[in-house]
Amino acid sequence: MITINDAFQNFLSEQEGSLKPDTYLDYEDVISLFEEFLDACADDYLSREDRSLYEARRKQENKEYCGTFDPEHIGLHEIEDFLDDYLVEIGGGKKFIGTASRVLNRFFEWAHEKEYISQEAFEENTGFLRKYKKRY
Repeated sequence: MITINDAFQNFLSEQEGSLKPDTYLDYEDVISLFEEFLDACADDYLSREDRSLYEARRKQENKEYCGTFDPEHIGLHEIEDFLDDYLVEIGGGKKFIGTASRVLNRFFEWAHEKEYISQEAFEENTGFLRKYKKRY
């Protein structure tokens, strides 16, 4: 299993060579903030079973959310709360929120290509992000 942390790092490594430096910095910023958000808030959406696993790994191995779960554990609730609430709280303007939605869309496309997420998760997440991007 690849963790969310590993997927983010692999994604950024692959994108670095194909993006302009300023664009790559945007990708890094978005992924870093999303990881921070997931580690702080995503456990709110866990099932009872996943919560037990998360709490055990956090206590025994000092693992956060992104170090415990795979990219399949990123769903619409996490994406929407990140874009609508978290980025607004930290002062992200409309332009940055639009950038964040594009970066996340690209991440989920990449994760699907690498078979880190299912077809269903890919369609659900990218479908939401496509509609979301139209607002910004």
